Order: sequence, then C-alpha cells, then structure tokens
Amino acid sequence: MPSNLFVLPAYGKAITLDDQGVFYVMNQYADTIQNVVQLVYQNDQWCLFQLQPTSDADEYCWTAMTGDADYELNSMPSTQIAYHFSRPEFAEPKGAWQVIRNQRYGFGKFTPIDAQQPVAYAILMFEQGKIKAVIRLHQAEESLKQQLTEEKVYRQAEFA
Repeated sequence: MPSNLFVLPAYGKAITLDDQGVFYVMNQYADTIQNVVQLVYQNDQWCLFQLQPTSDADEYCWTAMTGDADYELNSMPSTQIAYHFSRPEFAEPKGAWQVIRNQRYGFGKFTPIDAQQPVAYAILMFEQGKIKAVIRLHQAEESLKQQLTEEKVYRQAEFA
C-alpha cells in the first residue's frame, strides 16, 4: 500500500517559535468559529491553552489543555508519527507531520510535498495512546488576536 507519510525530520518543517500564536477551529457548516486555542512557548516549554468562558458572562480565560497534570507538550518521535499517521485516512495530501503533545492533546504541523500548498496546523486529541481526532486549525488574523488581548480575557494558569 503506498503511503503518504514521509518520516524525514529534515523535510518536515519543525514547530518553531514562529508557529506560536492564536488559532481557531472553524465550524464548516455554520461558518463560525467553534473553538479558540493558543500555542505558547514559555519557561522553556510548549503549552496549549483553550479560551473558556468564566462565571462572568462577559469574561473569558485561557486554560491549559492537559491530561491530568501534564500540560507540557513534548516532541513526538518519528516512530510514533509513523504509527499514528500511516493510516488510510491520512493518504492525501502527501507530506510530513511534526507533532508536540502531552498525554491528551497535541499540536501538529503538516508540511505538504507540493511546495505551493501552505503549511497546515491541527489540534490532535489522544485517548489511551491513540489519536481520536485530528482537527484543522486556522491561524488567527491580527483583528482576532487584538480582541483576545482586551481586558476581559486573561490567563488563568501561569506556570513557574
């Protein structure tokens, strides 16, 4: 069976500081933003936050996306990438994945073979060591980033 997976670290673009920022999940049927997440590099570690409403209807906060207490995202080795992404549902488009993850959530960067295609991002959800969902992320434009930095949004969890 031909594979779309290329486990060549030099080919796939690594997740770098340039990738951190605000991303959103789009509901394709309603054409609305369904979820907002933020990839952050702080204190020498990668963390993934989700925008959540607070008890005050007008306020939101960033909460760490964790599985138990492990909020830090670590690089997924090439052997695990091959295990998770060499399935038929990932046959097209062809390209290379780079992934950082904790026990429950991950952030993926997909570099397509076709150099004219843009790099894509995804949030990954894991359950019992297996990928349960790969959801396309879109990078937020400056206007959305500006709205999310207003007074009503704050970071609930700061890590020392």
